[in-house]
Amino acid sequence: MSDAQKIAHSVLGQDLTTEDCEVLASAVETRQLSKGEILFEEGSQDNTLYILITGKIEVLKMLSADTSISIDTLMEGSMSGELSFIDGNPHSMRLVAKKDSEVLLLRRDRFEALVESHPLVTFHVMRSILRYSHILQRKMNAKYLEMHRMVQNQYTAQY
Repeated sequence: MSDAQKIAHSVLGQDLTTEDCEVLASAVETRQLSKGEILFEEGSQDNTLYILITGKIEVLKMLSADTSISIDTLMEGSMSGELSFIDGNPHSMRLVAKKDSEVLLLRRDRFEALVESHPLVTFHVMRSILRYSHILQRKMNAKYLEMHRMVQNQYTAQY
């Protein structure tokens, strides 16, 4: 499968035409991860958007050097690093391959080079990132509400 086809089958490719995916494919690179390999560390800064093509990646919040909490598992087609890609701030989590995985990398400088020559492609990519971030926000809100209800119910049951 070509990089353009991989992009088309990801959340990033939802609004892109076949031609748009070809344009974007010229700006990405591929990285293979072995099980247990770290994609990026919490606190690192690389201005890169990651698209998981195959495999699974665990999202970890580090509590100490050797203690972490599993926050989520990324499945094929999902993206990560989207907020750091946009705002340049450091990553807030550690991402580790749960099994052998393939990831496409889109570096910000290569993406920004497309702005003048392919403005509609960059617009669609940014819209896909925003949509994905919105989905993650709703997912976090739902988890927070569920946790709040559980705590509230336990508190109410005790008193």
